[in-house]
Amino acid sequence: MTSSRFDVERAKELQEVLASRVDRTYDVVSINSVVGLDVAYVRDVGVAVATLLNYPQLQLKEYVVVEGVVEIPYVPGLLAFREAPLMIKAYEKLGHDADVVVVDGHGITHPRKFGIASHIGLVLDLTSIGVAKNLLYGKVIKYADGVEYIVVDGEVCGLVYRWLGKDTYVSIGHKISIKSLMKLTPSLYKNHYLPEPTYIADTISKKFRRL
Repeated sequence: MTSSRFDVERAKELQEVLASRVDRTYDVVSINSVVGLDVAYVRDVGVAVATLLNYPQLQLKEYVVVEGVVEIPYVPGLLAFREAPLMIKAYEKLGHDADVVVVDGHGITHPRKFGIASHIGLVLDLTSIGVAKNLLYGKVIKYADGVEYIVVDGEVCGLVYRWLGKDTYVSIGHKISIKSLMKLTPSLYKNHYLPEPTYIADTISKKFRRL
């Protein structure tokens, strides 16, 4: 689909349909590996990186870089149509599958509860979470337990995680409950304010962008 044929309203309708297929109740029990997905740009060329890390050590075991011309324009709330194809292609080139996919972007903290992390999780049929530097949609509400949750239409869809003095906005993507998300989130961070899988992916994508 090129930019001239990209139907914004049809894309929004598709998100609304697919949002009903997102699994928000799955309890993640066993994790041995996680993947981080990120995209950088050189003009109209996207550079997608998939990093495979062991868990819980979070050591990089493998990474894949995929480049491609991005023809879909940037439209707020429709980032998946622009970036997900390259991210999915990068993931599929990895030599091993992952138990959890961490996506640079949002999951169900989204106007139609179907952001890029949900899109990728549903396509790959994998547990996925979204991690972003800024809030896209929803309200941040501090509950009695001290946790700042992201609430969309009365539903707790994610949380604000503060590490090394900075906030990231973590959300359910697919096949994960809020309980599992809360348990998993702290274990994904090490020496940077971003989770290790996407931090490494972001670092690699920027290096390739400069080549």
